[in-house]
Amino acid sequence: MSSFKLAPDRLRNAGPGEPVEVWIDSAFEKDHWIARRPGDLTHAMHPGTAVQIFDVLYEIITAQGTVEEGYVIRYGLKTWDRSQAVRHTIQYNPVTQAHAADAHLEEAHRQALRRRIARFFFLAGMAPDPLQRKWEAETGLSMTVISAASTVTNFFIFLTLIQIYGQAPPVRAEWVIEYIIFDSMIRILWIVFSGQPHGTVILSLPYLLWEAVARPDQRAKKKVGLKFSHEEDEAIRRPGTGNLTIRSVFFDDLLMGPTPIRFEGTVYKPLHWHEEGKGLVRRWIYEFGQIDPEPNQKLREYTRPRTPERQMVVEDFTRRRDKVHILAMIWSTYPRDEQFRLQAKYQFPAAQWTAVTAGFLLAGAVLQGWAMFILGGTVFFYICPVYMFLESVYRLYQSKGQGQPAASVLGLLLSLFLRAPQ
Repeated sequence: MSSFKLAPDRLRNAGPGEPVEVWIDSAFEKDHWIARRPGDLTHAMHPGTAVQIFDVLYEIITAQGTVEEGYVIRYGLKTWDRSQAVRHTIQYNPVTQAHAADAHLEEAHRQALRRRIARFFFLAGMAPDPLQRKWEAETGLSMTVISAASTVTNFFIFLTLIQIYGQAPPVRAEWVIEYIIFDSMIRILWIVFSGQPHGTVILSLPYLLWEAVARPDQRAKKKVGLKFSHEEDEAIRRPGTGNLTIRSVFFDDLLMGPTPIRFEGTVYKPLHWHEEGKGLVRRWIYEFGQIDPEPNQKLREYTRPRTPERQMVVEDFTRRRDKVHILAMIWSTYPRDEQFRLQAKYQFPAAQWTAVTAGFLLAGAVLQGWAMFILGGTVFFYICPVYMFLESVYRLYQSKGQGQPAASVLGLLLSLFLRAPQ
């Protein structure tokens, strides 16, 4: 990470006639520092965040942008009104602010890394496997998807360039093409069967050898990782509402409904569920409302923690669902019936991914046709790009116009030896 340091906070007393008592100039917007929201005829006044400075409790009254060099915002604070309840207090001292500054720089570094990886995905997906896993842990991006997209994108780009310039010495187009095909096949097969990102061989092998020789301690550390199966679901009850929220790292069809569940002696009906977060912070949020069950009503029992048998089922299903969504670009070329099956079982957006792959293959067909035109290829060499162009146009029509998935000849061939998750 960069050694750049933020300017330290500047704390000063407000002048006479100012609406606050203390000003704090900061080089960054602080998490959870919220200014007071004044009330009106329909909304009550909400006090700002409580901040403890030495032995005095203050309320954040205002947060204003500033153009002063080194500072982006200043907070105005006033002594806390004791008639207001204090729900949460932030301790303000040199130690806590140093930690807050470090956290802000780390988050800024992660966001910048996310932007660079997304912008140059075709290069990032070629990086050695350990680097890609490290980036995934830091940014929450799915490097498996990026690695797969990089593989196919680079194949089309380099194949087109080789077709145009490959006959010029000293380049041997046939050798380069053979390497690209071999490398792409290795990477795609690795990604499909392992569910992990895989960089290009000529970069990954030297890096792995160097790491094994020069950094054995780092490889030993990587063997110890977090096992999500050891992380228990979080159950949150909403006081006064009878509602229940369950946050889980697992996709659990028992919690999706529509059958009510019994949890710790109380019966709840499913309201809705959604997924939030990415990567390591991803969670599924299941919402329930308390009900009085009817006699002989069918219920499903939910326990926390789950029984070992149920836990194994949920973990296996979550892994298979992740594989479906991570490798969506592959499955979206498969036969229609297979895509409908994945859609029904794993919430796979078949039509959406059909449009994505159709657009991608359409661009590849145009590149190939352009390369053939530049090289002055015969009619025979136009068969593949023309077919892929027409097929992609049809698949785009099916997905965008009819809202239906459509197969590709590539998917039909892949499905002969590579089965989608069952």
